[in-house]
Amino acid sequence: MKIAFPLLNEKELAIDFVHSHYIGIYDDVEGKTEFIPVSETGKKVGNTLFFDVMTSKGLKSVVSPFFSYMTLRVFKENNIETFKAISSNLEENIKYIKTQSLEPFNIYESIQVNNCKRECSSCGTTCS
Repeated sequence: MKIAFPLLNEKELAIDFVHSHYIGIYDDVEGKTEFIPVSETGKKVGNTLFFDVMTSKGLKSVVSPFFSYMTLRVFKENNIETFKAISSNLEENIKYIKTQSLEPFNIYESIQVNNCKRECSSCGTTCS
């Protein structure tokens, strides 16, 4: 199974895929993580290329500290499981996903953020 993580660098998770610099794709069969710079996913062109790249890698699950409502919806519509990260450390989250210790992401967290002001920092996230 392949699992994606939004990353700031090769060890630290970003708050979500929008704020990531890399997408880490962990392959539990090979026990390796592939690091893809976000610039290669066509993120600037739109979400379609971003998700095409992820699904072309055989992605089955994603782990992130946060998912926007729209991102969560697209993952769910494409039968990709979403899990809430326990920490910002990539290796810790890989360990937890392997032991099935991560909880599915709660959609209500995404809905609550819609009540925030328009600035990124008003919801506790940081913009890059």
